[in-house]
This record gives sequence, C-alpha cells and structure tokens, in this order.
Amino acid sequence: MVQTLSPSRQRPLVRLIAARPLLSFFVLSFVPSFAYELVCIFVLRLPLVPWMFAAPFIGPFAAAFVVTAATDGRAGVRGLLRDLARWRVGARWYAVAALGLPALLMLCVLPVSGGPAAFRPDPAALGEWAFAFVLVLIVGGPLGEEPGWRNFATPRLQERFGPVAGTLVLGVMWGLWHLPLFLIEGYNHAGSDLAATAAPYAVFLGFTVAIAFLFTWLYNRSEGSGPIAVIAHTFCNVSLLPVLFPGVENDLHYEIVQLAAFSFLAVVLVVATRGRRGWRGAR
Repeated sequence: MVQTLSPSRQRPLVRLIAARPLLSFFVLSFVPSFAYELVCIFVLRLPLVPWMFAAPFIGPFAAAFVVTAATDGRAGVRGLLRDLARWRVGARWYAVAALGLPALLMLCVLPVSGGPAAFRPDPAALGEWAFAFVLVLIVGGPLGEEPGWRNFATPRLQERFGPVAGTLVLGVMWGLWHLPLFLIEGYNHAGSDLAATAAPYAVFLGFTVAIAFLFTWLYNRSEGSGPIAVIAHTFCNVSLLPVLFPGVENDLHYEIVQLAAFSFLAVVLVVATRGRRGWRGAR
C-alpha cells in the first residue's frame, strides 16, 4: 500500500511544490531548459542538432514527473505513465492526428504556392522524411514536451480556468518556452537581430496558441492519450512539404497562412463545443 506523507512530515521543497503545482511545473519547465539552451548557444556554441533534443526532457518532461511525485506520490506517477501509454483509443483520433492535421497543414500551402499545380509528390523524398519523422518521434521534442503540456498541465489548467482560458494560458506558455531557440539565426526564420526575429516569433507564438485548442480537444476526446498528442506534435514538427510540394519553400508567408487557418479552426472548435473543448471535468 502506498503511504503519503502528511504535509507536516514532507520536506519544505516538496510542500512548496505541492502547494503551487502549476506554478512549480512552469518554473521547472522553463528554468532548467532555458539555462541549458543558453549555455549551449552562447557558451559552448554547439550546433542545433542534436543538443536541442535534450531540452524538452530537462524541462516539461522532468517537471511533470517531479511535480506529480510531489503532489500525488507514486500513485500519481503511475497514473501519468498510464496516460502516456494510453494507446487504446478510437481509431478516429489517430486519423485526426495522422491524417487530418497533416492534411490541413498541407492545404495551407495552396495560397502561397500558386495553387494545386504545385502538388507534385516526390516518392524519392519519402524515405528521408520517414527517417526524420521516426527520429523526432522517439528522441525529439514531442515525446519530451507532451507529457508536460498535455498530460500534466492541460487537465489542471482546465480545472482552474476552464477549457478556453486554460488552453489560452497553455498556448502562450508553450510558445514562450521555445523563445531561446529564436536566438539562433535561421531557426523558424529568426533573423540576426531583434527586429528581424520579432515577426517570425510573433507568428510562432500565435500558432502555438491557435493549435493548442486542437491539441486540447484531441486530449479531451481521446481520454488523455499520450500517443495521440505525440503523433500530432510530430506531424507539426516534421513537415510533409518536401514530399508533397517539392520546390515550395517553408517561408514566413506559409506560416502566416497556417496561423490564420488554425486560428479559424480554434474558433470553430470553441463554438462547436460551446467552449467545453470535449472536456467532461476531472477524470
């Protein structure tokens, strides 16, 4: 039987985390990741890959388990692990994550590529794309980030602020967590100075807020399935653009169209679900 220590017998740091779990989670997600990334960028001057793969595991992944252990003990950690491995959900949610989301991302290409004529699938590029997808799926950002953003933060933010406001908060925090990467020239169109980086980062931040509504809806409807969130996130990170639209550049104009499309989708989901986002309250 698992025994939980009373507050008076807990260590001071554990009591502090247990008293402010959401705040503790975000602090533990940001501070270690930011420190690690800034050292890699400015002190060690390491290349972007592979060092960036460790940041999510140092941040939101570790934070989710540390705070869960402090607040809910071993039973809570086991519950978090069960959610991360919850793969037995309806096939339609895998279809949304693996087909619907990529399809919408690719539809956003049409306004900036000259229309359907730009659709020229290149089978030769599929192997390279598949390798990148598996690599990112296993060791990249999604597996490190999603246990924190979705499985830990999403249900707690919804309980505290409601589905809409909670998702807004999470979308902003999710985008802010990526800020150090925009100090690297060329990352997501970041420039060499603040002025040249402001617009790309603003678009990225807006996109994380918009797509967070889709992720919250998927999380709620799939009963908190970790694999669904990781798959959806991986399709966002590993674009099918080189496979389906070779020759079309993934530039800032394309990302602005994505921002507009997913902002519209977020509004549709909020209206269609009457702000509940598929949420049924605490599970």
